[in-house]
Amino acid sequence: MTVRGKILLFAAVAVGLVAMVGGSLYALATRGRLSTQQLFAMQEQNTLYGKLSADAVGIPHALLEAHGKGQEVRSVFEAEQRRAEADFSHLRELVSLEALPESLSEDLALVEAARRAHLDWMGRLEPRVRQAGTAGEDRILHEALDSFRAEVMPHLDKAWVKKRARLARHQRDRLEALRSSQVFGVTVPLVALGLVFSLAATLLITLRRSSQELLRGAARIGRGDFTTELPVKGDDEYAMLARAFNRMTEELRDTVREKERLAKAEAESAEREMRRYNTLLEETVRQRTTELEEVNARLLFADRLVTVGQLAAGVGHEINNPLAFILGNLGYAREELERMQGAPSPLEREELLAALSEAHEGAERVRLLVQDLKMLARADDAVSGPVDLESVLRSASKMAAHEVRQRARVVMQTEGAPRAHGNAARLCQVFLNLIINAAHAIPPGQVEQNEIRLVARKGPDSRVLVEVSDTGSGIPAENLERIFRPFFTTKPAGVGSGLGLSVCQRIITMHGGDITVESQPGRGTTFRIALPVHTAGASSEPGAMAA
Repeated sequence: MTVRGKILLFAAVAVGLVAMVGGSLYALATRGRLSTQQLFAMQEQNTLYGKLSADAVGIPHALLEAHGKGQEVRSVFEAEQRRAEADFSHLRELVSLEALPESLSEDLALVEAARRAHLDWMGRLEPRVRQAGTAGEDRILHEALDSFRAEVMPHLDKAWVKKRARLARHQRDRLEALRSSQVFGVTVPLVALGLVFSLAATLLITLRRSSQELLRGAARIGRGDFTTELPVKGDDEYAMLARAFNRMTEELRDTVREKERLAKAEAESAEREMRRYNTLLEETVRQRTTELEEVNARLLFADRLVTVGQLAAGVGHEINNPLAFILGNLGYAREELERMQGAPSPLEREELLAALSEAHEGAERVRLLVQDLKMLARADDAVSGPVDLESVLRSASKMAAHEVRQRARVVMQTEGAPRAHGNAARLCQVFLNLIINAAHAIPPGQVEQNEIRLVARKGPDSRVLVEVSDTGSGIPAENLERIFRPFFTTKPAGVGSGLGLSVCQRIITMHGGDITVESQPGRGTTFRIALPVHTAGASSEPGAMAA
């Protein structure tokens, strides 16, 4: 084979290897793009499932709020219905985009079943809200939550679980493909380099035998000196090789310049695309953060409604007793004063003063109870500062007294506890929920044999620990990992919404603390809360707690 033939063979092999590597990289990039599209579609589906699950709270509140303000409930319902239809339509598009052909019909059927159940649930809710009175709003809310969990959540959970399994499988397959790509990216270049160097070595040996001058010229070319030109002498094979070599040198110069120009243009284009993508990603993150904050606020408000509903009967009873003897003593004093014609005798004066003193004592009890309720009513005030845990625990225990009185004794141990940093109203909501849950875990009738213990003490690492423990029935081990999930409850329908412990965990997390639980069935439960201790330089501005 002539030198020219070897050069042509070398060029053909090099071009083929470059084409093969380029084609392989293009195929891998195409697969990566499709896989990324599927992954984004799956993640967006998960977001839609979460948004549709939040309708269990959002839609009833929207309808009840419109009804309470005297607005047209039907128009609000139709707006929510259109929004739900749009969400399900988008969900179907995402399923069609990422689902496999063999499972597409099944996935679409799951989405359709969830859509029908969701719209049926909304359709039954709207007339109930329009016909409801003010006193029935809490009952409608509880019924709506219960029916949503029974009718809609199973379809959403089924589709959600399948989507999470497919997402995990997709991630696993993607990792396997990436590992294969790594092996391919190492093996193919090594093989290509081996072939290229083998042909180059053969060609250099031939050129060395032909001319030392050609060897020196090739060495200069190998060092990157593309301005080198070999002298052309005669018309033999060496001359032909020299001419071809010179032409190749010129082409390499042009190729390098073109590649440099293209590389610079591609780098500028990639930078522009990256900036656009980062902007889009930041906007998406902001939107999702806003949606999560709205859902969190709705959950906090829903739990406050549940807590107020649980307190209503007991607060009425607590206020009714002192009001009864206030009215009785005031009536007695008025009758005595009407009966008297002159100055009262010392005995009558003492009786009147005793009656007025009892009336004053009853009014003071009503004032203190209303003051405790005002603390719970300020739960929307996000100002944080020093919190007297003893005062907050005492107020929460007094507000829950009607639930605890027939079930257990309340024991408080708060001496020496430092002040926590946070919001007293929201912490009162947490402790009130925990005390009511503790009371519900104890059957009524054996007050002396049961107790609810409230303990506050200094903990490690500038933390203050609060424990709410009871001697109730305890929590089964299989439920311990689920008690902080929204809508999970072991109480009968209509008694609990399943939001209390979830909201407690959110509030404690917003305070920079944490909440844990220990329980043994038949021996009681202990909730342990760790909060930051208030320091002189701690922020007390609104919103500081959420940071």
